[in-house]
Amino acid sequence: MRTTLRPKLARRAAFAKVTLVASLSVFAVLAELANPHTVAAQDASAPTLPRPLVSVVQREAQPEAVQFTVFGAVSAHYQQKLTSEVTGRVLRLSKQLEPGLALKKGDVLAEIEDSSYRAALATAEESVASSELSLLQEEQRGKQAELDWQRANIKGREASPLVLRQPFLKLEQLKLKAAEANLVEAQRNLHNTRIVAPFDAVVISRSVAPSSYITAGTEVAEIYSTDALEVEVSLTPVQWQLLLTENGSSLDVNDISVQVLNGAGVPWPARITSVGPIANAQTRQQSLRLQVEPRNEQGTVMRPGTFVSVVLTGRKIPDVVMVPASAITSQGYVWTVSRDSKLERHAVSALFTRGDDVALDVNAFPAHGAWEIVVNPISRYLPQQIVTTQPAE
Repeated sequence: MRTTLRPKLARRAAFAKVTLVASLSVFAVLAELANPHTVAAQDASAPTLPRPLVSVVQREAQPEAVQFTVFGAVSAHYQQKLTSEVTGRVLRLSKQLEPGLALKKGDVLAEIEDSSYRAALATAEESVASSELSLLQEEQRGKQAELDWQRANIKGREASPLVLRQPFLKLEQLKLKAAEANLVEAQRNLHNTRIVAPFDAVVISRSVAPSSYITAGTEVAEIYSTDALEVEVSLTPVQWQLLLTENGSSLDVNDISVQVLNGAGVPWPARITSVGPIANAQTRQQSLRLQVEPRNEQGTVMRPGTFVSVVLTGRKIPDVVMVPASAITSQGYVWTVSRDSKLERHAVSALFTRGDDVALDVNAFPAHGAWEIVVNPISRYLPQQIVTTQPAE
C-alpha cells in the first residue's frame, strides 16, 4: 500500500512545482507590460504608417470680375432670297452669281427680256399725254360754260355743276391720275427686269439658269450681307444676375465686355446690340444679341454658320476664391489642409469658370487669410486625416 502511494505523491509534487513556475512567469510578464517605460519603448520601436502626400496650391480671397463663356452660331445681319417681280425669259446672268462669290451693292445679277415692258411703258406714257390733253380741253370747256352762264343773266337761279361741266372736269382729272399711276407701274416693271444686289453680299445659292423662263415670285438666288454678323447667346438667371445685377440694381449692358473666339481661339471684335425682351418660356434663359465684325485685325473673314465661343466679362465681386477645376470633386466638395496638417472638407457651388479655374464664394471656407487647396482629391480622404503637403506642379 505504501509502495503504491509514493509514486502518486511524487507526481503531485512535480505538477505543483510546474504550476507555480508558470504562474510566476505570467506574473512577471504582466508586470513588465504594466511598466510605462516598457510601453514607450515598444511604441517607439513599432513602425508608424506614412501620412498621405497631397499636392496643394495656395489661394486667397480677392476681387474677381464675373466671367462666363457661352456658345452660339454666327448668322448674317441680313439673309435674303432674291425673287423676280416680273415674268419673262432670263437673258443674262452675272458671272458673280455663283455660290461663295462676293457681290457689291447695285451689281446687276440677272436681266429678263424686257421688250413687252418697254411697250407697256410707251403705252402708259401715251396715255398720260392723252389724259393731260383731255384735261386741258375740259378746263377750257368749263371756263366757256361759266362765261355762257354769266351772259345768259338768268336771275334767281344758280348754275348747276353739270352746266358748268364740273363733273366732266373731275373725270378728266381722275383719268390723268390713273394714267400717271399706270406709268409709274410700267416704269417699275421695266426697272425690275434687271435684278440687282440690294447690299454688299455673298451668294449662298443660285436657282435659275440662262434662257430659263421665270414668273413673278420665282426665286433667283439667296444671299447674305457682309456688313456685319450676329450671334445670339442665352444666359441662365444666375448668370444674368451675376453679370448685370449689383446690390439689387440693374447694370447697363455696355458695362459688359465681349470677346468672340472661333474654333481655333482667334478673337473677333464684337459688341452687345440688344437684350431679348422676354425669357424663353421653356428654359427661362435670357438672350443677348451681339454684332460681330466680319473681319478681325488680321484680316481673317468669318462666315455665317461658324460656331463660336463668347466670353462675357462683367462687374467685379469683392471676395472670390479661384481654385483649379480639378480641386472640385464630383460630389461638389473642395478639400483644404489646415494649419495643423489636417484635411477639411467644404461643400461649394461654382459662381463662374475662367480658363482652368473655378470661382467660389469665400463663405464656403474657414475664416483665415489663405488656404491650401488640394488639387486632385481622391475618394479615400477623411476629414481630420493628417497629411503631408507638397506644392502642386
